Amino acid sequence: MLHRRISYAVLLGAAVLFQIFFRFYLSTFTLVLVLALPLLSAALSLPAALGCALTLAPAAPAAARGDEAAFALSLSAPLPLPRVKVRLAWENQLTGEGGRLSWSPGPGEGAGQVSVPAGHCGRLVCRVERAWTCDLLGLLPIPLRRPAPAAVLSLPAAVELEVPEGLLGGPGGGATLKPRPGGGPGEDYDLRDYRPGDPMRAVHWKLSSKRDELVVKEVLEPQRAALVLTYDHFGPPEVLDQTFAKLCALSRWLLSRGRPHHIRWAVPGGGTAGRPVDGEGALLSCLELAFSTPAPETGPSILDLPLRLPGETGRVRHIHVTPAGLEGGGL
Repeated sequence: MLHRRISYAVLLGAAVLFQIFFRFYLSTFTLVLVLALPLLSAALSLPAALGCALTLAPAAPAAARGDEAAFALSLSAPLPLPRVKVRLAWENQLTGEGGRLSWSPGPGEGAGQVSVPAGHCGRLVCRVERAWTCDLLGLLPIPLRRPAPAAVLSLPAAVELEVPEGLLGGPGGGATLKPRPGGGPGEDYDLRDYRPGDPMRAVHWKLSSKRDELVVKEVLEPQRAALVLTYDHFGPPEVLDQTFAKLCALSRWLLSRGRPHHIRWAVPGGGTAGRPVDGEGALLSCLELAFSTPAPETGPSILDLPLRLPGETGRVRHIHVTPAGLEGGGL
């Protein structure tokens, strides 16, 4: 664009000199035409620039730590654009590392791809800082509408995790018998006095006739203790990489055995955060939430805070994950 502006400045200077030394209508017409060229060029370029659609999307929703995360860019316009430049910035929301890069499609090229390093676990967010084209003469920049940011999860590498025997509490998984809501058939049951609202089919008539008062047979079912995995959301990126690798390995091990659980951590600003995990999709959603929270070098440990699970009123088994291994939970 600079050399085009220099060329236009030379042309404008020549037109001014032509007007000074040759005072005829032709010199005036030439000067007016040269002065109007940028405005005419911009007016002809605006429809294509206003109708231009620039999109930014992840090439894949996740990338393995140590690889590269790719973002796809596409450009569509009702009319050909002279030249397009896009300046982008990326950031790992967990570690705070980031950088800048640019993309400029060639003539007739409407799609491209940029890559950023996924050196550590985290949520890599890429956004367009500035996008612009130029008029037909290449003199004036015309800004383009910026698309929404895109994100890719940098997931920890798979590791072999030694899970201690008895982690799930034996065949019953540490289950206790609790009354089954709504009743129904079952081998295990408990007897109690009748309360208003109990269904008559639950009355133990034989025993009630002996006691001369209504006795209800309450069916029991095994209820496992809620299992929660915790970790400390602070430390160097290398330490967090090891922690997340073991956390994901343990979570997937539990899911492969049909054991839903919770993952929680301490929020730097105070309190705790986390989500229940009952499948691979829920695990990725929990990791996205964790990777979106900046991790400081030091911070509060979740072991120093009261552990409360939303919606859980029964027993809770707690396993704390560290870079060195697993702690708690009766291990």
